[in-house]
Amino acid sequence: MPKFRFEFIESAAQPPIQVEMDDLETAKAEAKRAAKKAMLDGIAAGSDPTSWVTKIYDEAGYLVTTIEFRDLVSEPQRLAQANETGEPGVMRSG
Repeated sequence: MPKFRFEFIESAAQPPIQVEMDDLETAKAEAKRAAKKAMLDGIAAGSDPTSWVTKIYDEAGYLVTTIEFRDLVSEPQRLAQANETGEPGVMRSG
């Protein structure tokens, strides 16, 4: 199972962690879950977490993805707006 290193760039320094995950998609999902929890904790502490970032590196040390917290805030809004249009995801012609 591959290892991924998570680095948290927040208002307070957080040590990176290394975790074994099935694949990159699983690592991204876990990073988003942890980011949402960190955002709630940050808001409760009076911080603005929208500038915070989690970076995920592979075993070789290469940056494989970046999770920006502000995207997690706007993502549900974009989905809600798309659903409000009433248009299907695939349009048929004729």
